[in-house]
Amino acid sequence: MKGVFVAMTSAKHSYDVIIVGAGPAGATLGYELSKKGVDVLILEKEKLPRYKACGGAVTPKSVRLLGCDIGPVTRGLITGARVSYKLGKPFVKRYHNPIAYMVMRDEFDQFLVSRAREAGSSVADAQGVLSVQATGAGVEVSTTGGSMTARIVVGADGATSVVAKSLGSDSDRELGVAMEAEVSVSKKDLARWDSLAGIDLGSLRGGYGWVFPKKDHLSVGVGAPVKRAKALPSYHKRLLQSLNLEKCRITNLKGHSLPVRRPGAPLYGDGVILLGDAAGLLDPLSGEGIYNAIKSAQLAAPVITEQLTSSQVDLSEYQRAVEAEILPELRIAKRMHTLFSWFPHLGFFVLKRNNRVWRASCGVASGDRNYSSLRKRLGLVKFVLGT
Repeated sequence: MKGVFVAMTSAKHSYDVIIVGAGPAGATLGYELSKKGVDVLILEKEKLPRYKACGGAVTPKSVRLLGCDIGPVTRGLITGARVSYKLGKPFVKRYHNPIAYMVMRDEFDQFLVSRAREAGSSVADAQGVLSVQATGAGVEVSTTGGSMTARIVVGADGATSVVAKSLGSDSDRELGVAMEAEVSVSKKDLARWDSLAGIDLGSLRGGYGWVFPKKDHLSVGVGAPVKRAKALPSYHKRLLQSLNLEKCRITNLKGHSLPVRRPGAPLYGDGVILLGDAAGLLDPLSGEGIYNAIKSAQLAAPVITEQLTSSQVDLSEYQRAVEAEILPELRIAKRMHTLFSWFPHLGFFVLKRNNRVWRASCGVASGDRNYSSLRKRLGLVKFVLGT
């Protein structure tokens, strides 16, 4: 059974599950649930497909989780990096396997939404959610196009999640902030970045800059803790200047939040569950959120499917699954981020001089390793990260 695009004037106002947000988390969960015959509606506040500010680096381990070929929406392959310190002279290193696949998020997200629809999910776009409220009959969702109910509502609506606010857990996340632009460059400049990502360390404490090639342009961005947000425009400008890109045509210069969960923050409530960025499951070291968006959706799917057959919905098993399979790695990543925020030159030096650490770092993205194994590679600094 194929899903449909739903007009909110439709007579149908009740579903098994309503998913708020059509990004990787929401679309993946829609796909997983629809395969099991669950009646799913995915709500998206913007008209699909929609542009989303994002580096657009999909790691190989994310692709493996999806279990499908993303070739139709891939705009480049990263196998190495050009790394600088405070915008100085960079070093270049390669890896023997792919580190990331480059995508534009409007294309990638639409690809995943289409997959969910093919599995049976219904989709309603241009429908902003105004409120989510548990009732005796389930959970009521009020949108700009009307109201509806579901037994379970899922918040996959990103850093500014309305669903997280309904649980009161939006304050249980530490926020970073990023700004990024799409930069049109000559073929000569584009060739210089063929299969290479750019990373700048040390220019802002706790932050970094990046360059990602996207087939016909570059995505150039900077990120840092929210307390340094005012410094981002200047840093972004200096990054462009250091790359001789300041005179190129720049489009879609946008900012966005980077939410990191605080320990103990709830991931579920009465008939409500949070995924991905809405749950604050962003990697605090790399700033990458797609992997845990997909992972959290896949952890949630069996819990939701089981609870739909129960007389009383209890979603606590989802939190236990996240705490067991996602949070241990995020805790290590947070410690590493704290260390390298204070000593960014250490991160630069180790990556430059220690090929074992470089390979282990690339292995984290490829899925060949995890942060626990990377911590062991750091030798003398591992005591700072815990044992």
